[in-house]
Formats: sequence, structure tokens, C-alpha cells
Amino acid sequence: MLDLITLLAAPAAALMLALPFGMHFRPAAAGDRQMRAVYLFHRTGEPIAMVAPDHAPPFAAEQLEPIIWTVRDFVETSMPKSQGYDVTSMRFDEEALVAVRGAHVSVCAVFRSANTSAIRRDLVRFIRDFEGRNEGHLQTWEDACRFAGEAADAMSPLIAAA
Repeated sequence: MLDLITLLAAPAAALMLALPFGMHFRPAAAGDRQMRAVYLFHRTGEPIAMVAPDHAPPFAAEQLEPIIWTVRDFVETSMPKSQGYDVTSMRFDEEALVAVRGAHVSVCAVFRSANTSAIRRDLVRFIRDFEGRNEGHLQTWEDACRFAGEAADAMSPLIAAA
């Protein structure tokens, strides 16, 4: 009986050791992205909506300042493209920031992940859908704020997928 257990356990242990460390308890692919917050800004730089998970830890003061300046700079100085979307991404230690600018609004996500391409794709889709549904009603910040609830609802799946 002991020989049978040894015969089966040795290959299993060797296989587990052959896998890269960290893969034994690795979460599912959707869980790899730890979303901290998603923000929606009007092209004037004024905030419209924000969503964050209940479990997200607060930012440390020294982490928050460079993120705020980067978002403000992107929202206020980037120009909407005639076709497509202006996209930027940056890293701040463990945090990543991806921002997408549409014709009237910009969406920014702060999260922990090495992979920014998936969230970039989700943010471009959000901007395209949100501006498409509300075309002609986002010219001023006051008009755009009327859609803050809708925006928060539309951004919530980005948090839930994280």
C-alpha cells in the first residue's frame, strides 16, 4: 500500500514543482485585475462619475498625487482625435492607470495588473457606447452630469469583472 502511494505521489509532486511558483494558488484570469476605481470626466476636466469596489483599499497620499496629476493632465490637455480615441497608460509602482478620451468625456481606470490591453479595450468600448447613446447631450458639463447615474451603472461591470 505504501509503495502505491509513493508511486502516485512522486509524479504529482514533481509536476507541481515543475510549474512556475505562484501558479498553484493563482486566481482566475478575470481576478488577475484588481480594479481600484473607474472615473468619468467631462472634456473640461470636471468629474462626472466614479465607481470603486467596496473592498478597495484607500490610496496612500504619496500614491494619489501623481495619479491625480496624470489624470488631470490627460483630461485637460489631450485633444480628441478626429477618428478613434486618444489612449494613454502609465504605471505607478504597483498601480496602473489607463485613460481613454472620447469626443466629450474621458474614462480613467486605476488598477493592479501587468496587462493593460484588456482594460484598454473595455474602456474604449465604454466610451464608444456611452457617447453613442448620449450623442448631442454631452456638450456641457451640466448636461453630462444628467447622465452620471447611467454612467456609474455602465462602469460597474468594469469593477465587477475585476
